[in-house]
Amino acid sequence: MSSSDAIRINNLQKRYGKTIAVADLSLRVPSGCMFGFLGPNGAGKSTTIGCLTGLLDPSAGSIEILGEEFTANCVSVKRRLGVMPETLGLFDPLYPPEFLAFVGRMFGLGEDDTRQRVTELLAALELAHTHKKLGEYSAGMRKRISFAAAVIHSPDILFLDEPFEGIDPAGVALMKQWLRRFTEQGRTVFITSHVLETVERLCDQVAIVISPGKVVWQGDITALANGGALQHDGKSFRSLESLFLDLTGQKSSNLAWL
Repeated sequence: MSSSDAIRINNLQKRYGKTIAVADLSLRVPSGCMFGFLGPNGAGKSTTIGCLTGLLDPSAGSIEILGEEFTANCVSVKRRLGVMPETLGLFDPLYPPEFLAFVGRMFGLGEDDTRQRVTELLAALELAHTHKKLGEYSAGMRKRISFAAAVIHSPDILFLDEPFEGIDPAGVALMKQWLRRFTEQGRTVFITSHVLETVERLCDQVAIVISPGKVVWQGDITALANGGALQHDGKSFRSLESLFLDLTGQKSSNLAWL
């Protein structure tokens, strides 16, 4: 595997009985990249992330992460990953300091490092002086806490499934700041999101998939920031949204009464 690849997926398949969620997906993600993994609902994005993080077992194919073959039992590789799932997976009876300390210890941080990082994260999230359990927070604040849990151990690859949904502008700005610093240090971010404008401004590369997990376009999108265009099938696209809509076959529909 090339040292420039953080993730390599070869012919990945995931089935649920007779239903194929991901069929023959192959993909490479460079190290130090902010990578957007996009597609319509049901395209297999969350299933793919589940396979890449060990939450799901692939039905076929292979995955290499950080130069090692990856399976659900690869604990050494998992310790180098940060995951913010769409469903969050918080322990609602805990207070934020308790939850973040638990996550830090689970990833092998020492007591001093854990205590310092929990304090810094809570201050940055403006949660240092609140006394609520996780189950009492709004959806947006729970997202912030889930993001903090994903980064507390300073992982080499960060997987974010719909990270910006429901978060206020200040929270999104803070997350973007952290993510840019993350990749500037040579680490990798793998994002799924329906907020195409944010992906366009944030990501270096993008892959667009359609059901069941078929890549229809992958490339560098940094040209858009400089007024350039993306190319596909002899056509030019001035925005990620226009390319996405063309590739996914989504048409506008006029309602006479609207």
